[in-house]
Amino acid sequence: MWKYIIIGSVTLFLGASYLFSMNHGALTAPSGEIAAIQVQVDQIVNKQKNIALDRTIRAYAEYRKELFEQQKVENENRQAEVESETQRVQGELATATSTYESLTQDVERLRREKTEAMSQVAPIVELDADSATEEEISAAVQELMQNVARLEQENAQADAAIAAYGAESERLQGLIAAAKKLAQDRQARISPPELNCRVLTADRQWDYIILDAGIDKGIVIGSRLAVMRGDKKICELNVTLVESNRASCDVVYSTMMTGERVEVGDKVVSVRNN
Repeated sequence: MWKYIIIGSVTLFLGASYLFSMNHGALTAPSGEIAAIQVQVDQIVNKQKNIALDRTIRAYAEYRKELFEQQKVENENRQAEVESETQRVQGELATATSTYESLTQDVERLRREKTEAMSQVAPIVELDADSATEEEISAAVQELMQNVARLEQENAQADAAIAAYGAESERLQGLIAAAKKLAQDRQARISPPELNCRVLTADRQWDYIILDAGIDKGIVIGSRLAVMRGDKKICELNVTLVESNRASCDVVYSTMMTGERVEVGDKVVSVRNN
């Protein structure tokens, strides 16, 4: 900034000196001592002009030198950046070229494999490998895949139907086995071992017991049941009548524990379970 100030100051001084000399020459006519003084003044002014001009030239030269040095450094930095960017671009270009060549080789390999695959697939879809076009082979393969998918779906439906038939068959076999077991138990006058019911009524006068279960729980006429109170068997019952959800029993007194009686709410189970 001071360089610009010096240049401006020198310029103003030179301009003011020039105007002063011009005005002074116009107002006075140099003669004798005045003329000699005027000559000295002119010499001093010219000398000052030369000094100021020399300073200005030197300052301008230094300014140009610094400016050139700065531009030189900036150019060198810019050139280094350009060289670095050029190297990076060249590296990326080499990588891209290598990748392109690799992709080209892959595409060519895939094209050969596709041609070989088409020649192998054509006979499968009943087409001539030499005359059939790629579109014809693709359409035939797509149709074949649709047929395969349809067959797989039909097979899945058939498997599901078979599984359903198997489950139903197992269920029916279970029902048949349960019916056979129930028939055997009834024939043998045995109630199911998992029977678990309660005494609903205990008539001490007529000595008969009514249970809260019947045919619904598989109680069989003539079967023996056990009256339980906790882990202790009080006595056994003989089933005399069975309804849908009720059963009448007689107490088998030969099995009655001394001092005990059947009470309402006592647990009744199968003798086999007991």
